[in-house]
Amino acid sequence: MAAGERLTAEDVEALADADDLAWLGRLAHGRRVAAHGERVTFLVGEHGPDAVSVPVGASPAETLRAFALARLAAPDNAHVTGSTAVHGAPLAQLALNFGADDLLVPADTDRDEVVHLIWDAGLRPVERDAEHNVVREYDPPVPLAERRAEPQRVWA
Repeated sequence: MAAGERLTAEDVEALADADDLAWLGRLAHGRRVAAHGERVTFLVGEHGPDAVSVPVGASPAETLRAFALARLAAPDNAHVTGSTAVHGAPLAQLALNFGADDLLVPADTDRDEVVHLIWDAGLRPVERDAEHNVVREYDPPVPLAERRAEPQRVWA
């Protein structure tokens, strides 16, 4: 695993019983970064046929575990896709740190909201088309240290 090899079915089955969800997410995130870098592609509307979609689990923790296991079992060229419509925006955002490298959002979603969702996960948004061609590459996120240097606005 440390060398980035794809896991066998037996390995995935053994990891499915792991108690430490954060550790499992860290493994999956490391594999995602090795395969796709700090970029997250997103598509407004339909998604392509090469994506690994993760079903909704009985709990958010089970869904995140499924994302991590999907990343660890998938080939490097496969995209593990989260959906704000299926998983909800908060869980889809968390999935970006559990192996997801692609985000599907409904057609009526504001692109700025999607970009900020990905930035807030600490990743770089890249808008794509259905064939995974880059439509627009956005700036990388502002580092957390710089964001914390400015006081947070509070609306009264």
